[in-house]
Formats: sequence, structure tokens, C-alpha cells
Amino acid sequence: MPLLVVCCWLEEAPGWVRVYRKTGHCVAEHSRRITVVLIDDEELVRGAVAQALSAEGLELVGEATNAPDAVKMVVDLRPDVVVIDIKLEGSEGVATIETLGLLAPASRVLILTRTEQNRVVEAIVAGAYGYILKTARPDAIIAAVKATAAGESVISSQIAGKLLHRIRDLGIPIASDSGSTANAIRAALTPRELEIFTRLASGASNHDIAHELGLSTNTISNHIASILAKLHLENRIQLAVQAVRSGIS
Repeated sequence: MPLLVVCCWLEEAPGWVRVYRKTGHCVAEHSRRITVVLIDDEELVRGAVAQALSAEGLELVGEATNAPDAVKMVVDLRPDVVVIDIKLEGSEGVATIETLGLLAPASRVLILTRTEQNRVVEAIVAGAYGYILKTARPDAIIAAVKATAAGESVISSQIAGKLLHRIRDLGIPIASDSGSTANAIRAALTPRELEIFTRLASGASNHDIAHELGLSTNTISNHIASILAKLHLENRIQLAVQAVRSGIS
């Protein structure tokens, strides 16, 4: 079926919104592609990301250049992933991410940024699943979008370490039964998994953990999947919070 492109200029808000919709009903449910909304006020960046998404078969369902239009679009389209510039002109990126988390919690947010900075940590605390640098290779951007869609956190070990410190700075209370929580975690995990758990909570990357423990990165990835499943967690960010609350980290 042909692709119907609907371009909408909203008079009540600055900037523009472009919405893509497929007509017909021939798309099989099993072949549904990852849907993405792209929010960035730099035309060159939008073009490059859009081209990368298209080349890999991901479905760009909409673009926006500012936060108000972005929120309306995400609420309407409910994409799997929202790729958003943390420094949109005239808006507060962290506040926008918090709003998206309230109004469209099923849409997972991936931050676009030019530098690793404290704002990234604040955005992740606000609900983003991770970040990717605008200067990253197209295949890295695609990998980050796919990981975000799968519920994985996309952060570097440096940002993970800062995130853990920020979680502590926020004063997340240690539960009164933190001792029993820690015991439950230790009982659920194997000794090897517990080693990996404490290193993940400290911000170590898969590569760093593999090197330190003398294991392959594939083995570490398998252990992490097992840890998350056993503790009913979705990603490393939740793991870090759990580690702080239990007192294990």
C-alpha cells in the first residue's frame, strides 16, 4: 500500500508537526515495526536520524520541533519510542520527559544530546531510558532505539556512575526492612549473579565486568537478563535504585 503523508501546521503552537500514517489494513500484526516519534529543532539532525530509521525498517510516525507539539503528538500516536533532544529551544527538556511519562507512559524516551552532561542524569531520573549522542554512527542510533523499545537502558558506564550518585543525593529512603530485602536479593541470585549485580549498581559496563571477572560479554549479558528476571526489574536504572534501597551497593 502507498504511504500517505499528512503534513499539519498547527496555528495554535509555534513550529510545525509532520505526521505519517499508513492507509489500508494489510500490515500483518506479527510484522509490526517499532514506531518512533522524533523531536528535534535541528533540521539536519532530524533528516539524518529519519534516514537511519528508514534504512533499518523502523517506522517514523511523526516529527516535531518543539515540546508542546511533541507532547500532543506522542499522546495521540503512542509510539514505542520517543527520540527527543534534551535542549529544545524555549522548553525544559526534563519537564517534557516528566510530562510524557505521565501522559504516555507506554512510550519509552531516548534522549538525543551533543554531550554527556548532568542534564542527561536528570532526564534519566525523570523517566528517560537512556541517551545517544547526536554524533553517534547511524548503526549506534538504531541500536539505541531498538534497545529502548525493548525496555533496556542505554547509558554509558560514566553516566551510570553519576546516576547512582544522583539517586543517593535525591535521598531515596532506605526501607526499614532493607536488611530483609538484601537477604531476599542474595537468596534469589547465584554468587556469580550477585557479583555482577553489585558491579552493575556501581555503574560498570558489560565490557568492564567481563574483563574483571574473566568472562565473555555474552555471558555477562545472559547473567544480567537472569538478574532482571529474578528481581522483576526492567533495566539497569531500576536495578541501581533497588541496590541503593537494599543497601547492597
